[in-house]
Amino acid sequence: MTVSEEGVARVEFQVLGPLQVRADGNRVPLPGARRQRLLAGLLTAPNSLVPMGRLIGTVFGDEPPDTAVKQVQNSVSALRERLHDSQRRLIVTEESGYRICVRENALDSLQFTKRLADSRRHAAEDDFDQAISMIGSALSLWRGPALDGLVSEALSGPAARLEEQRLGALELSARWRLEVGQHQEVVDELGDLVSSYPLCEGLHAQLITALARCGRRAEALHAFHRLSTSLVQELGVGPGAGLQRLHEEILAGHSQPSRPPRPRRDGTRPGTPLPAPRLPSAIPVPPAPRQLPHAIRDFTGRTDHLTALDALLPPGREELGSGQAVVISALDGSGGVGKTTLAVHWAHRVQHRFPDGTLHTDLRGYGPGRPATSAEVLDDFLVALGVPPAAVPAGTGARSGLYRTMAAGRRILIVLDNANSAEQVRALLPGTPGCMVLVTSRDSLSGLVVTEAAHRLTVDVLSNSEATSLVAGIIGPHRAAAESVAVDDLGGLCAQLPLALRIAAGRAAAYPCITVADIVAELSDEDSALDALSRNQDPRAAVRTVFAWSYDQLTPPQAHLFRHLGLHPGPDLSTAAAAALAHLPPREARTLLGALADAHLIEPVAHDRYRFHDLLRAYAAELTHHSDTEQDHQRAREAVLTWYTHTAHTADRQVYPTCTRLTTNPIAPPHPHPHADRDRAWEWLTTERANLVAALHHAVDHRLDHHAVQLIDAFGFLVLTGAWEDRITTATAALQAARRTGTPDHEANVLLARGEALAHLRRPEAEPDLTRAAELAQDTGNIHLQIAARTELGQVTRRQNRLTEALRHFEDALALSRGFGPGRWEAVAEGNLADLHADLGNNHQAIKHGIRSAGLRRAIGDTDGEACALATVARGWQGTGDHHTALTHARRAVELGRTSIGSHDETLASPLTILATALHHLGHANEALACLREAAQIYTDKGLDADANALHQRIRTATVPPNSSLPTPR
Repeated sequence: MTVSEEGVARVEFQVLGPLQVRADGNRVPLPGARRQRLLAGLLTAPNSLVPMGRLIGTVFGDEPPDTAVKQVQNSVSALRERLHDSQRRLIVTEESGYRICVRENALDSLQFTKRLADSRRHAAEDDFDQAISMIGSALSLWRGPALDGLVSEALSGPAARLEEQRLGALELSARWRLEVGQHQEVVDELGDLVSSYPLCEGLHAQLITALARCGRRAEALHAFHRLSTSLVQELGVGPGAGLQRLHEEILAGHSQPSRPPRPRRDGTRPGTPLPAPRLPSAIPVPPAPRQLPHAIRDFTGRTDHLTALDALLPPGREELGSGQAVVISALDGSGGVGKTTLAVHWAHRVQHRFPDGTLHTDLRGYGPGRPATSAEVLDDFLVALGVPPAAVPAGTGARSGLYRTMAAGRRILIVLDNANSAEQVRALLPGTPGCMVLVTSRDSLSGLVVTEAAHRLTVDVLSNSEATSLVAGIIGPHRAAAESVAVDDLGGLCAQLPLALRIAAGRAAAYPCITVADIVAELSDEDSALDALSRNQDPRAAVRTVFAWSYDQLTPPQAHLFRHLGLHPGPDLSTAAAAALAHLPPREARTLLGALADAHLIEPVAHDRYRFHDLLRAYAAELTHHSDTEQDHQRAREAVLTWYTHTAHTADRQVYPTCTRLTTNPIAPPHPHPHADRDRAWEWLTTERANLVAALHHAVDHRLDHHAVQLIDAFGFLVLTGAWEDRITTATAALQAARRTGTPDHEANVLLARGEALAHLRRPEAEPDLTRAAELAQDTGNIHLQIAARTELGQVTRRQNRLTEALRHFEDALALSRGFGPGRWEAVAEGNLADLHADLGNNHQAIKHGIRSAGLRRAIGDTDGEACALATVARGWQGTGDHHTALTHARRAVELGRTSIGSHDETLASPLTILATALHHLGHANEALACLREAAQIYTDKGLDADANALHQRIRTATVPPNSSLPTPR
C-alpha cells in the first residue's frame, strides 16, 4: 500500500501465515517478539481503534508491568521508524489507543475477505466457474496457520476466527466444485483436507458425497465410519443429522445417476460424471448438539426403570405416523434419590437413537435463587440447534414457536432436569413426533400427566442389593466381599440413598486404611436423636448424618469455605467468586475448592467452576446459620456482591467503551478479576449471566441497595443477547432498591433500563417509564440520563408514527448532547434526526445529520454506529436521485456492518437493502438481488419475519422500488 506521497515505499502486510511485512516487494525484518505481537494486534483489527488496554494484553498477557503503557508507546515509535511512517499516516494515534490504516490490497486478510465476498456473489448469480476461480484466488493467499509462531493468548481468538474463515472457504470451494460435477477432481484434495481437519463434518460430508458420486461406495462408507469413530473417541458425540441422512442414502444404494454438472456460461459442461448414487449437494451443517453431562462410571441398579424408559423410545423415522405424539417421561422422587444420575445414564445409553441431537438443561427448580425461566432455556436451546444468538426472537411465545419449528421432523432427546412444576416445562416441549422429553423433578408433575399424557416413573431409594452393588463398585468387589456385613450396615445407615452412599463409600475408597466398619461405627456414634432420624421415613435425615460426618473431616479453612459457599446466590460459581465470598486469595481458594471436590461436597462443572447438589447447598447454608454470626454473613454478602459489581463494570467498559454509565468507579475488591480484551469480557458476562441476575435479586432481597443499583448499570449486555425479559425483571427488582436509596438519578436510570426493554417489545408501559425517567433526570440536572430518556422517547413516538413528537425529543437530545462527553450521545442524536428526516422525505437534512453522525462515530471508533449513519446518508442521496453517491455510502456501510458484533438486522441488513436499491437504479440487477437475499436471510435468522417477507416479495417480483429501504433501528 502507498502509505504517503508518491515515491514512498509501498508497504504490504501478511497475517495469513507467519507475520510478514514487505516494502516495495522486499521483506522488512521485525526484531523483537513484543513488536511483532503489537503489530499483529493492530492488523487483526485493521482501520479500527484498538484500545491501549487490549494492546497491553496482546503484548504482555495477564500480568503487564507497571511500565506497560510506556513500553507500548516505545514499540509503536519503533514500528513507525521501521515502516518509514514518520508522518504517522500508517499507525495513527487516537485518544485511547492506536489505529493502523491499511487499504484492502495492502493486507492479505482484507484481500481474502473481499475475494471471498466476490466469489459468493458469483455463486448467487449461478456463475460457479467464476465463483470457483475467485475462491481459489482467495485461498491462495494463505501461507500457513494465521499468525503462525506468535505466542499470545490475546491473539489466539483473532487467529482462530481467521482459521474458521479459511475452513469455511475450503468447504465452499468443495461444495461449488461438486455442484459443477468435479467430484473426481476434488476427491484427492478432500482426502488431504480431512486428514488436516479430522473432525470437520462439513469437509467429510463433501468427501463422502464425492466418493459416492464416483461410484466408490465402500470408500464413502469407510470414510463415514472413520469420522464416527473419531467423533466418539475425541468428543463423545456422533455425526450430525446431515451426515446421518447422507449415510442412510448411500446404504440404500440408489441406482439413479448423479445430477449432471451445471452448464458453463458458454453452454458447455465441465466433465462427464460417472454413474453414481443420486445424492444431495454436501451442504455443511452445524453439528448436532450433544449437551449431556458426563455419566458416572459406577452406575448401579435401576433395571426396572431403564427397561421402562427403553419401552417409551419413539419409533424410527420410517415408522412414524401422523398419529404419533411426542413422548414425555417424568421421573419424580425425593432429593438425593438419584433422579438426575438415572436420567443422564439412560440418555447416554440411547442418544445414538437421536441423530439430530441431545439437549440438556438444569431448570434449577429446587436450589438457590430463582428457577430458570422458559425464555432463558429456549434461548440456549435455539442457539444449540443452530440459530445465531442475535437471531433469537424476544418473548417466550416467539421463542417457543421457533423452537418447535427447529425440532419439527428431527429426532432429538431433550433432558429437562430439576423442574419445579409442569408450567415450567410446557414451553420446552416440541410439537411433532420423533422427539422424546425426559423430565426430572421432586414434584409429581401431575399436570404433565393429565394434559400432556406424560408417563410418570417414581424413583425410590435403592434396594438392599443395589446399595451393596453401588458400594462395591466404589470400593472394589474384593474389599466389599471381605466386609460384607459392614457394607450391608452402611446401606441401612444411609437409608439406601445413593447420594449418601457415594459420599460414605467414597471416603473409604480414598483412604484404604479406613475400613467400612470404621465408617459404620462413626456414623452409628452420631447424636442419638439424629441417629434415630436416620432410620425413620425421612431419607434426608440420613443424608444430613453423612454430610456431617464428611464435614467433620475437613480442615478449618476447608470448613470455613464450605459454609460460606452456602451463601452464594447463583447456580454455580467460579474460583474467583468463591475467593471473594470467603475473603481468600484466588490461589488458596482454588486449592480448598479442589479438596471439597475430592470430598464430593461440591462438583466441578468446568475449569475453575463448581456447583453444589442442592441438598449439600442447603446443608452448607444450615451450617453457616448455626456456626457463623450475622455479621459474618453480611460481610460475605458484601464481599461477593462487591466482586460481581466491580467485575461486571470492568467487563461492561470493555464491551461498551464509549457508553456513559451512572456508576463510574465501583469499589474494587481485594483481588480484582481483569479481562484481557473485549472478547474475554463478553465471554465472562454471558457465562455469568445467571449468577449476575441472581446477585442483583439477592442484593434487593437483603436490602443491599447500593449493590443493586450499581449492578443494574452494568447489565447492558442483556440487550445484545436479546434477554429482554431478564432486563425487565432485574430492572423491576432494582427499582425497589433505587427508591429505597432516595436517589432520583438511580431511579431514573432503572426506569430507563426497563423502559428501553419494554419499548423493544412494543409494550405500552414503556412510555410512562421513560417519561418519568426524563422528569427525574431533569429535576436532578443529570445530562446523560436526560439525553438517554429523550432518545428512547423519540424512538417510541417514531414507531407510533407520532413524528412531530419524535422530532422534538430528538432535537432536545441533540441540544443536550452538544459538548457532552466524548461525542457518543451527539452522534446518536444526529443519527436519529437523520433517520427521522429520511422518513419525512427531508433528504438534504437527512444527509447533513447523517454525515455529522458518521464523523462523530468514526472519531470514537464506533463502527456499528458509523455503518448505521452511512446507511441513512445513502437513503438521503437516493431520495435526491443521486444513486452513484448513494452507492458509495451504502457500500461503505455494508463493509463496516460486516465487522459488527451487534445485531446485524441493524448494522448490515438495512445497509444491504439500501445498497440493493442503488444497484438496481444503476442497472446492476444481479448484485442487487444478491444483496436482498442476504438481507432477507439476516431478518429470517433474527426472527423478523415481516421484514424478511417484504424482501422476499421484492425478490420474487425482481423489482426494487426506489426509497423502499427499511428504516434503520437505533
